[in-house]
Amino acid sequence: GLNNRKVFEKLRGPKGSEAKLQIIRDSKKAPLDFTIIRDKIPQSSVDVSYMVNKEVGYIKVSRFTATTYDEFYAAMEKLIDQGMKKLVLDLTGNPGGYLDKAVNMADELLADDDMIVYTKGKETRYNDEYRAVRKGIFEKGPVVVMIDQGSASASEIVAGALQDNDRALIVGRRSF
Repeated sequence: GLNNRKVFEKLRGPKGSEAKLQIIRDSKKAPLDFTIIRDKIPQSSVDVSYMVNKEVGYIKVSRFTATTYDEFYAAMEKLIDQGMKKLVLDLTGNPGGYLDKAVNMADELLADDDMIVYTKGKETRYNDEYRAVRKGIFEKGPVVVMIDQGSASASEIVAGALQDNDRALIVGRRSF
C-alpha cells in the first residue's frame, strides 16, 4: 500500500547507513530480504559513447546537468583517441537543463566567435549573447545531431547553434 513518495521517504537516509528491504513477488512464495547501503546515486547525462565504425563516433546526451560538459568532453577525447573523424550527437528525448553546459558543449564544435545563442529583451539589460570563445576539440569533422519531439531547451540551443553555423546536419523529428 505504499506509493512512490512513501517508498523514497523510507529509503532515504544518511550515506553509508543500512536499509533493510523485504520484497514480495508474485512468482515467489516467501518474501525476499535485501540489505542495502545508502549512497549517492550518480546521475550521468552522457548515457553512452562509442565508435559506430572506424570513423564514426556516437554520443547520447540525455540531459544538461552540472556535469554534462565534463562528461561530454571526456567522451569526445576518448572517441578522438579511437580515431573518430565524424560525430553523431544524439539529443533525442533530452529535455534540456543548464544553459552554460549547452553553450560550452556547442563551443567545442564551433569555430571562435560563432554565435551560439542570444537573448533580446524589452530592456537592454536583458540582452545577452553567447559565442564560441575557444578552440574546440572537434571543430572540423562532420556532425549529425539527432533530435525529436522530446528535445527541448538546451538541446534546441545546441542543435540550433550547430545548424545556424552550418556545422551540423539535424535529423529526426521537430523538437519540442
